[in-house]
Amino acid sequence: MRGVDIPKDDGKTRPLGIPTVADRVAQMVVKRFLEPLLEPQFHKDSYGYRPGKSALDAVGMARQRCWRHAWVLDLDIRAFFDNIETNLLMRAVRKHTNCPWVLMYIERWLKARCRWRTGALSAGLEGRRRVGR
Repeated sequence: MRGVDIPKDDGKTRPLGIPTVADRVAQMVVKRFLEPLLEPQFHKDSYGYRPGKSALDAVGMARQRCWRHAWVLDLDIRAFFDNIETNLLMRAVRKHTNCPWVLMYIERWLKARCRWRTGALSAGLEGRRRVGR
C-alpha cells in the first residue's frame, strides 16, 4: 500500500493506506462474496457502507428522531481500526465463512505494510497490534 497523511480539521493528520489497483479489485470481489452473508446481521439503523442506504438516509432518520427526543448521543471511537485485535476480527470472519481464498485475502490485507513518500515501511495492522501500538 502507499501511505499518505490526510489533514484533519484540528491541524493534525491521519495516516491512510491506499491499496493497489489489484487489491481494490480483490476487495470488491471479497465484498460481493461476504455482503449477502453479513448484511442480515446488521442493525436496520446502521447506514455506513450499506447497500441501498446513504448518508442522506441517515440524516433523514436523525432529523425524524430529533423531533421525538430531547437528547443526542455522539461518539467517536478513536483509531478503532488501528487498535482492533486481528485474531478476534479473523475469528468473527470465520464465524460467517470458511472460504479459503476469502480468509487468505483478509489475512494478507491485515499484514500489508505501507510505503511512505520517505521510502519508510510501516507495519501492517497485525504488526502494529503485536508491538502494542
